Formats: sequence, structure tokens, C-alpha cells
Amino acid sequence: MLLIKFGGSSVGSVENLQRVVQIVKKQTEPFIMVVSAFSGVTNTLQSLGENALKNTHQPILEALKERHFTMAKSLLPIHRQTNALVHIGKTTLALENLCNSISTLGELSERTQARIMAQGELLSSFIIGEYLNQEGVNVSYLPSEDYIVAQGDPLNAVVDFSQTQLRMQQIDTEASYIAPGYIAANPAGELVVLGRGGSDYTASIYAYCLGAKQVELWSDVNGMQNANPKLVKNTKVISQMSYEEAFEMAYFGAKVIYPPAIRPAMEKKIPVLLLNTLAPEEKGTRIHVATQGHTDKVLGVSTLSDISMITISGIGLAGTKGSARRVFQALEQADVNVILITQSCSEQSICFGIKTSDAQSAKEALEREFAQEIGSLINPIERTDNHVILALIGDNMNHQTGLSGKVFSALGANGVNIQAIAQGASERNISVVIDAHDEHKAVNVVHERLFQEVIKRVHLFIIGAGNVGGQFIDIVYKQQEYFRQQYKVDLRVVMVANSRQYVFADEGLSQEALSLLSTSGATTYVSAEALAELIIATNRRNSIVVDNTASAQVAAIYPQLIRKSISVVTCNKIAGSAPLEQYTALMELVKNQNCDFQYETSVGAALPIIKTLQNLRLSGDTIHRIDAVVSGSLNFIFNHYNATTPFVEIVKQAQKEGYTEPDPRIDLSGLDVIRKILILSREAGYRKEMSEVVFESFLPEKSLETPSVEAFYKVLEENEAFFQDLYHRAQQKGAKLNVVAQLLEGDIKVSLQEIPASSPFYQLDGKDNIVAFYTDMYPTEPLVIKGAGAGAKVTASGVLSDVMYVANKQK
Repeated sequence: MLLIKFGGSSVGSVENLQRVVQIVKKQTEPFIMVVSAFSGVTNTLQSLGENALKNTHQPILEALKERHFTMAKSLLPIHRQTNALVHIGKTTLALENLCNSISTLGELSERTQARIMAQGELLSSFIIGEYLNQEGVNVSYLPSEDYIVAQGDPLNAVVDFSQTQLRMQQIDTEASYIAPGYIAANPAGELVVLGRGGSDYTASIYAYCLGAKQVELWSDVNGMQNANPKLVKNTKVISQMSYEEAFEMAYFGAKVIYPPAIRPAMEKKIPVLLLNTLAPEEKGTRIHVATQGHTDKVLGVSTLSDISMITISGIGLAGTKGSARRVFQALEQADVNVILITQSCSEQSICFGIKTSDAQSAKEALEREFAQEIGSLINPIERTDNHVILALIGDNMNHQTGLSGKVFSALGANGVNIQAIAQGASERNISVVIDAHDEHKAVNVVHERLFQEVIKRVHLFIIGAGNVGGQFIDIVYKQQEYFRQQYKVDLRVVMVANSRQYVFADEGLSQEALSLLSTSGATTYVSAEALAELIIATNRRNSIVVDNTASAQVAAIYPQLIRKSISVVTCNKIAGSAPLEQYTALMELVKNQNCDFQYETSVGAALPIIKTLQNLRLSGDTIHRIDAVVSGSLNFIFNHYNATTPFVEIVKQAQKEGYTEPDPRIDLSGLDVIRKILILSREAGYRKEMSEVVFESFLPEKSLETPSVEAFYKVLEENEAFFQDLYHRAQQKGAKLNVVAQLLEGDIKVSLQEIPASSPFYQLDGKDNIVAFYTDMYPTEPLVIKGAGAGAKVTASGVLSDVMYVANKQK
């Protein structure tokens, strides 16, 4: 014999019931078909009793009656409708009488509520039974309340298996039946129910008592998923699992099976199949005895919500026999179920997780029990709410070294604070308590970290959509599919902001949507700090803020973001050249928050200058001297100036081609080079301030004091002879002019130098940069890095390289 159960969604519409008939017709051996109430009916019945107390039940009752009439008329031809319609009428009349009594007495007992809530399955099973027989599936009606005996709480009754098994001996196992799920009767013959989800339990009870070959639980999902599909988009079906694994997953929130339904099947080693009514060809999930069928270290990740944490602590607990007994005895007397427990080795604190609905009762029970000690030997009882328990589940987690470390590292990198940890001796379940606010992010982070075939989603918040920002955005969209295929990284641009407005989409912006940025379709923000708060509030996992600006205001929000474990990638030089105290605090914050701050492109665009310097120091090398041409704009200007074309025209050309800032005074003031050599000196291990950089100006006196760009150009034009003189003096020596930044044993200087033909700097062309490191390992022949060091596209590619470095770092 088989046990086949169809849930509320499977029997909730005419179309689905037609699918059910086709599934049942394929059965080749006797079966008992257990059905739930039509979808939503149990909730309606629950509210019916509550509304009867307010005498507002009549509209609900009429809607309930009409729904069942409509279903019967849709399923059955007119000449077969009478029995069903009469049954519906009698049932709803009995419900009306019950509701009127509740309204008159002003009382709704649990016994009466159970009687009301049982009617959904009694109605659906009768109607579906009539429909099956009409369609040629011969089934007899099996009243579950006559066979399943349960007692205790009428809304969550405990089954008496010995009495139930005795009664079920009367059932002919060679015939097929339809039976209502969820319901039973107590020894007095009164209707009780088996808890929400109890139809699964009903099927398992029948299977246990009748020695069924198999239990099939049909719903609207393809078996057990390895995470909640409402939280994680790319879940996968668990093809097979042990009873123990299934119980853990169900207990910690997987709705596809009711946890108590597992135990009866497990005791008799009856396989349980979780199947999909909407896709009956899918294999679903098979639950049976533990086997070597799967090798996953972690089978799934699940969460249990609405958790409160209660902590009792104090020196009065340490070494005092019976303290734990008193705690849990008090909770038992208050009818509080403990879900998770942790205790410190010093015995000075006990922390446990319970349902939030029990939290006040638990706190009051402990305050009564320890009334004499609280305030002296024991601290006031602490209660915190809004938590969830995140559980990793799998038989194969046993003795897997480093598994917990992976999980804690992934959560920490995303700013998820773990407030309590529990692990059973079997190592089948590792549970952590986190803030409810972090549930979505935490589940996705753990799912990505542990299931290797899953593509890691990275959320990009891009600030700056100008030259570099625009190029960066273009490259990201162009390379998205490549990164998915080759690196299993899904770069999602979720926000793009300019200096005033932003556009945002939780699942990612299309490139076309970015055109809204300069229109009324974008959202205005008031400050960089406000923008940072908006980014933080999204609480996305694997978040990276990409700063493509030169804004001091944007650089100032880095600490705000990093404190929330949001990584930052930037080509902005301001943070790296900030006052030393501010810079040091930022770097310390990055280290403590376990996130990334990447700024390779702040010096030399995409050239690997900073990473090379960092690697030299990691190897134990000492940096003694750095010579660097790191201004693409100044290199362009002095490479193109030949004393024939006026100097001012070369500067204008550099501005037009995007090598300088819109205000070229910024470039020619040397500030850009000063910032870059200061960044390199700090990376080399020297704690330097900007004021310690010696700058030798190469412009005519007072040229930088001009009030506008036009006035600046006029001064350059008037001083053409000054620049010609510089050029000719260098030419006479066979040298070229260039602005060189130099670090020498801690002293820093930026100056215009005459580069001799013997220097590696002599052959520097166009916008190229060059950096030479003199170290213990490279004392006379320096380590030289040379290449394109300016331009929006090459800088953007370097920024993207840093983004991918962060994205891949913790995969």
C-alpha cells in the first residue's frame, strides 16, 4: 500500500485537481490519498472563530460556503452534485451554529476552535472523493477521526499510536481510500487537530500503522531545496537526504514537510518522497535512511525566525550546582520551549533562544526563580528580540575541518554579527543567531560560500559617471557574461550616482536605465553622507562601493561604509594622501572590519605600482628610493613641447584630450604628483605628511594665483620665453624635461628635472608613467614599472581589476 498526500495548493483549484487525478490514475497498487483543506481555507476557519467573538462571522461563513459550492459545481456534473452540495450545506450550517454559540457566550475555547478548524479537511476530502469516483478512480471515504486517536492540546494533539494502530487493523489494505488530513479525535470522540501542517503527519501515521511501502507528499515545489527559495534565487533540489537531515531542515523553516511527519516514517524505515503536483515528471526529494548517496559537506542552509534571546549571567552561577536545573525547570513550568542553548565555560552565563511569543513568560519565570539573587550574585535577566537562527545542516559535516571557519569568515566579511553559536555532538547542525535584519544577506552569503557551483553575486554601488565612471560602467556591462562564465562572479550594478542624483534597482540596473541619471527619473540626495546611509540601508551581501570621482566629500564617507563591512574601490587620491592621522585610522579600520579598500588606480592608472610595492615589503624587502614620473598629463605636456608650438597651446591640447582636469592649474600646480608620491611613500613604510613634500615649482611666478583658467592661459602665453629657456637648456645637455617625484630615505621631492639620455626615464612617451624602486634586493638596477598611466579607459580597467580582486578574494 502507498500513502499519497496532496497539500492545499495541490487541491486549491480545478486545474490542479485535474493534475491530481492524472497522478492518481497512474498508481498500480492500493493507496490511501490524504488531502488538506483547499488552499487558504484553514486560515479562513481560524479567523472565523475569532470573528464570531465579535459577531462579524457571517460574511466569512458565506464566502466559505460559496467557495466550496463553486468548487463542487466546477468539478462534478449536475447529476452528481447533490451529495456534495448537501454535505457542504450541513457542514456550513453546523459551523454557523457553532459561531452563533461563540457569539452568544462570548467565549472561544481551544476545543471549539479545533472543531471549527477541522472542517476544512472534512469538506475538501468529501468533494475530492466524489470527483475521483466521477473520474473513474474508485476510492472509499476513510474518516480519519474514527481511526487516529490523539489527546492533549486540541489544536496540537499528541497521537496515541498504540490505540491508533489497534483501530487501523480494520482497514482493508487491498482497497484504495481518500482521507482527510490534519484531524483526529480524542478518546471522548471530540474532534482535535494535529498542528498546522498536520496533513503530512496524517499520511505518515497511516503509513506507520499499516506498514506502507512508501509515502508521497505532493505540493507545489520540486522537493526540498537547499535554501529557502524566497530568500535565495539560485537554490537547487536536494535529490536525497536522511530522515535526520530532513527533520533538521524542516524544523529550521523548510515548509515542504511538517517536522513531526518524519518520525513515524523513520521508525519503520518507510521512504518519503517530496514531489511536485505541477511538475510530476520531476524526481523531487527522497528521504530515507542515511546513505553515502550524496557527498555534500553541507546539505542545506535554513533559518528559523521570530527568535528572542534570554541571558542569565553573574558570578552566582559559577560553580553552583543545580543552577542550570533551576533555569530550565522554571522554563518548563512556564511552558516555554528552548530552541538553542549556549553556556560559557566559566559557567557565569547561560544564553538560550526561544520563540518571541514565549519571551516575556520566560523572562518573568526566571525573575521569579532567581528573585533573591538578582542584583547581587546574578545580573538582571536580559532579553533581546528580532533575531533569527541560521542553521547549516548535513550528515557529512561530521569532522569536516574548517567548515565553521568558512561560514564565520563569510558572514564577518559582510558585516553580519554572530550573537550565539550552537553545535550538537553529532555535528549534523551548526546554528548561529543573527539579527533578523541580516537574514536575507546572511543566507545568501552562506549559500554562495558553501555551494561551489553557485555564482557569487557582487553588488556594485558606483559613484561618479563622468570620464572614468562612464568608461568603467561600459566595461562592466561588456564583461558581465565573461565574468559569470569564467570566474563565477555576477557583477550587478545596483546603484549609479553623480554629484546630485542616483538611480537604484535592487536586482540590478540595465545599462539603458542609466540614461535616467540626469533626468527626473533619478532620485536626488542631499549629501555624500546621506548617499552612504542609503547604500548601507540596502544591506546587500558582497557590496562594493566604486568611487570614480576626485571628490573629497566622497572620500570622507569611506569610514562610514567600511564600518558596515562594505568594501571600497577607488581611483580617488584624497583618502590615500589625507592627513596622516586620518589615513592611519582608515587603514586600521579596514584591517579591523575584515573588508577591502583597494586604490591601485590612485597612482599610475592600471599599472601594478602599489601592489608591487606592497609585495616587496611583504617579502621583507626595504624601500630606499623611488623615482617616479606619475603624471600622465605633465608627461604629455613636456613630451609634446618643443619650443616651436607655444607651451600654452600644448596645455590646451592636453585639456581638450582629457589628460588634465577641466582646470589645468590643478595638474600644473604639482598637487596631483605630490599626492601620488605621498601615497607611495606611505606604502613604502614612511609615515609622512603632505607638508613634508618639497615641491619646486616649474611655472612662472604668480601664474597659479590667477583667478580663472583664461587668466592662467594668458600668463602662460605671456611667459613663453620662460618655457623656451627651460627647453633649450635641457636640449643643450642632450636631455629631456619631465616632472619627477622622488623618495630618498624618507625625504620627498617633486621637481622639473632634465632627464639624461642614459636614464630609463628618457624614452618615456606620450602619457606613459614610469616608477623605479631601489631596495635591498634591487640596490643599483632598480625594479622598473612602465606603461600607460593616464586616460579614462585604462584607469577604468584598473578599477575593474580591483573590483574583481575583491570579488574573488573570499570565494
